[in-house]
Amino acid sequence: MKTALHVGVVCLAAMFLVVSCTPAPPVTDSDADGIADGTDNCPSTSNADQADSDADGVGDACDATNNNEPSGPGGTNGPGTSGLPWIKVPDPLSGENPTYPLASVAVPAVGQAVTDATFQTTQTRVVQTEGLRHEYSRFDPFNHDRSMVLLQLIAQGQWLVYRTPSVPYDQAANAVGTLDVAEPRWDPTDVNRIWGLQDLTIVTVDVQSGQSTTVKNFTQDATIAPILSANPDLYRVTTFEEGEASADMRYWALLLQGTNEDYRARYVFTWDRQQDQVLGVRALAASESRIDWVGMSSNGTWVLIGGDWDNGGNLTGLTLADRTLSQFHRMDYGTAHSDVGFDSDGNEVIVMQNVRTDYIDLLPLETSTQPILETGGSYAGTNRTPLVRLYYDAGSAYGLHSGVHISCNHPGWCVVSTYSEPNEPETNWLDRTITLVRLDRANPRVFYLAKVHGTRGAYWEETQATITTDGMRIVWATNWNQNVGQERVWLMEMAMPAGWTTSLDN
Repeated sequence: MKTALHVGVVCLAAMFLVVSCTPAPPVTDSDADGIADGTDNCPSTSNADQADSDADGVGDACDATNNNEPSGPGGTNGPGTSGLPWIKVPDPLSGENPTYPLASVAVPAVGQAVTDATFQTTQTRVVQTEGLRHEYSRFDPFNHDRSMVLLQLIAQGQWLVYRTPSVPYDQAANAVGTLDVAEPRWDPTDVNRIWGLQDLTIVTVDVQSGQSTTVKNFTQDATIAPILSANPDLYRVTTFEEGEASADMRYWALLLQGTNEDYRARYVFTWDRQQDQVLGVRALAASESRIDWVGMSSNGTWVLIGGDWDNGGNLTGLTLADRTLSQFHRMDYGTAHSDVGFDSDGNEVIVMQNVRTDYIDLLPLETSTQPILETGGSYAGTNRTPLVRLYYDAGSAYGLHSGVHISCNHPGWCVVSTYSEPNEPETNWLDRTITLVRLDRANPRVFYLAKVHGTRGAYWEETQATITTDGMRIVWATNWNQNVGQERVWLMEMAMPAGWTTSLDN
């Protein structure tokens, strides 16, 4: 049995002799209760349990009211909706909404909270090591109860697991271990289990014991083994890093990749874990292998194949397929930044940037959803809903100068974050901003959440904000506009107030 987790890691310097870490400012803990002031709900009164019986953001130990009137990010003061101070975007389908320029704020110390004076939301620096961040906007880095977090040390490509009882998460006392798997994903219910890929196998890892279990070895599968024998260069199964299994980890869509033919994807196949059965296999011709990612829908109803706009065969553009890979339906012109999830009625959807219309669209995962193939094409009869306009007009005073990412981990909602490159102006309402989008086809709504204190000079400096599955945390990467291009980023976190979904819907 292979050990896939190295348990008992003390600190980053002990793990990697080549790591060069910039010392972080000291963490302030005024009441000496083990909770940094930036995240302590009673920073001047010792309360290690952080009890907050009325969920108002103020701990019981220092709350004189306990009257269920939220304060801070969920407070009743400010220009909000149903008691929340968040500002609703007047018309998300317009390029001309109110803009809130980024204010100059000093680099936060570890554990320090920074409050946005306009949005009345707070973001906190939760890691001390530069170059340590979450993986991507699509994936929730926390386990089921948010007691642990999975982060990546960029320079080494190393996966690190930390406990989260105190900030910074990456302090020595919180270290759990390192992972040796590709494409790690937390189990939906088991707080200690991570799923991952190793060569031609699917494995799980118990992060407490460090032991891995082989869930499926495709070299021994009756359907896949003959393909591997005939193509000995095939060396791994992958989603190309951006796909996921169904939420219950039952259905998987995977690519077989080899070293020949410039490492292109050669086969796509689906596997049912419950039945231990390969449901469908499709060989990919070279003209059909321009694929960005593959994955399952959240319920496992559909396979999503992220074909490029110029991919061949019937895999052109974002493609919807059944689990047997016998029926294929083109959903979009190409494949862009996106995430799968559920709309407000519980229907499976994908939310994706539309490169033909410059909107972010909600696409129901149904064969009745049609692509828009022409630049500026009509939405009539497409079964898709535009949610947010991406006003890429360089000649306009309101033009957008940012790239976007989308995270739909919490049912019925998405977070849209933007990133800007050096010297780009901040003229559009989305520039350097994180927003929250209600996935209601009849009445989509968007709210301002936070400003992005970061500049993208290299890939890992992109914001890539992600919302947790329970909707209670949003995290993103930042360099605070310092050392741009060096990927010396860290993690910022926003805690969402209790009951925020109900308040906004009301």
